[in-house]
Amino acid sequence: MTFPKLRSAPHQGAFFCALLDTCLIAALVLIPMLNNAFAASPLDTYLDEAMANNPALAQAGFEVEAERQRLENLRARFYPSLALQARASVAEGGRTIDFPAGDLLNPVYAPLNAQAVANGQPAQFPTVQNQSIPLLRPTEQDTRLIVRGPIYEPVLDRQLQAQTQAVGAQEAAQLQVKEELIRDLNTAYWQYAQAKARISILEASLRTLKENERINTVLYKAGETTLDAPKRAEAETLEIQVALREAQTQALLAKEYFNLLRYAPNNSAVELPQEELTPDSIQATLDELSPKTQGNTAAPALTRLERSLAAQRAQLEASRASYKPTLGYSIEGGYQGRDYSTGPNTGFASASVVLNWTLADAGIRSSEVARSQAQVQALEARTRQVNRQLQLAKLQARENLLVSLDSIQARMAQRAASEESLRINERKRDSGETTQIEFLSAEQSATRARLGLVAAVYQARIDHAIWQYNNRNIPEPSPQEGAQP
Repeated sequence: MTFPKLRSAPHQGAFFCALLDTCLIAALVLIPMLNNAFAASPLDTYLDEAMANNPALAQAGFEVEAERQRLENLRARFYPSLALQARASVAEGGRTIDFPAGDLLNPVYAPLNAQAVANGQPAQFPTVQNQSIPLLRPTEQDTRLIVRGPIYEPVLDRQLQAQTQAVGAQEAAQLQVKEELIRDLNTAYWQYAQAKARISILEASLRTLKENERINTVLYKAGETTLDAPKRAEAETLEIQVALREAQTQALLAKEYFNLLRYAPNNSAVELPQEELTPDSIQATLDELSPKTQGNTAAPALTRLERSLAAQRAQLEASRASYKPTLGYSIEGGYQGRDYSTGPNTGFASASVVLNWTLADAGIRSSEVARSQAQVQALEARTRQVNRQLQLAKLQARENLLVSLDSIQARMAQRAASEESLRINERKRDSGETTQIEFLSAEQSATRARLGLVAAVYQARIDHAIWQYNNRNIPEPSPQEGAQP
């Protein structure tokens, strides 16, 4: 039997050292790649910041909490309540009850006392005074514990159902505020990026036109061209300067609106992605923004209306339940007397079952039922209208996005053609083979094509954000629901 030859110790050490070096190099290469892959984009960071700081979203959260606390308040009314009631009073005067005890007893006691004295005995009966008993005690206290609770409360049951739906409606409103904030943040961010890209293009065009203006001025002074050439070049330069000023204003307003949405200080810097509008990157953008999926979540605006409608229907049932009687119980126990001393005959206890049934109220309850019914019908009509509006908004957002994506491809072709024409005219201008009008026309066409491509790319991103907001699962209303009442 033969055995494989083992490496010597020095060779084994060199092998493991080389293997370790290879692993370290691979780690150093892969770690930055992984960090770049999982790093959040600037927009994602700004979205997280807005979710934490935006006052409108915070207000929506507080409103949801307020509705939840109202729901807890209604639930607590099903349980008994315990109350302490104490009263101490001092009185003087008032009505009295007069009892002629002396007039009744003294005529009887007097002969008896006279007879006893005649027999040599002391008087046996006292002289009695007439009595006057006040109805109000000079001092009085009443201290008791009262336990009350419902036994049958039909209105409270319906109010609890209505408030449960109201909480759901407010939660849908909070979600709607959140999604509108995301849409507006995306829109403002890409509007700012669009304006900054326009500024870069216009600045480059301005440098070219200033150089062209300088060359034409030199040629005019040398007598090789007429005065209209430098004047035309100056006019084109001024036009680009005005467009640049407008782009700077748009960038400033878009940035400040974006800072407002994320509740950042004024003039806060906004980091933009480093994008180059190359054919490969534009193709990747087209694939990314293509509307390939259909939304499967409900629209928060429609959910809010549906929950509000369910709450109003429950409130209608509560109004109808007000015709029914209510039944409750009350248990009381405590002490009462002239002072706070305890003893026999000072404590008391009582238990009651209370029935309350309103038999007539001059139409108050009927008008409340009619009002609730009208509110239900109004919400039903509003729900139908919003459903159709959301369907139209969804269709419009998709079509606008598709048009923007088609516009990008057209703008790419225009930019390629105009830049090639500009390069040819620049060479001809330098060699004196073209006119000033031809060069300025080529420069204008190239600038317009670049601006058009930038506008198309960022408009597509804006339309994509709007499409994401409107891409919802919106059910078709039935003919009965869509009919006019």
